Amino acid sequence: MKYRYNETLPADFAALAQKCGARIPLKSAHEAIRNSLFTVGIFEAEQLVAFGRICGDGVLYYLVCDIMVAEEFRERHLEENLLRELGDYLREHRRRESRVMIRTDRAYAEVCRKHGFKYVDEDYEVIMKG
Repeated sequence: MKYRYNETLPADFAALAQKCGARIPLKSAHEAIRNSLFTVGIFEAEQLVAFGRICGDGVLYYLVCDIMVAEEFRERHLEENLLRELGDYLREHRRRESRVMIRTDRAYAEVCRKHGFKYVDEDYEVIMKG
């Protein structure tokens, strides 16, 4: 397995998202990758099998998002490795007054807790769509 930092191609990102059940148009994938602060891609034989990224303003707010692992690689617990790499970036770049949030599938909730994330309110979630 090979780790690539800030080198994931938008086409690979969109293809992995589709494997994981999300549809991201290629144009949106380009913009998302370009506007990310940091990305981590894990590759097996030049195929993207796991991905995560950090968005935000780079000062006060950081959002860990798009944590995804291809189904056939889930038993390897690559989400743990992604969160470790993303956490290293945050420890190096965030400030004391920074806020870090994570947006991911509930399937990854336990590993997120292991990395210090917690629900703001487990019974109440604000979801807005415009």
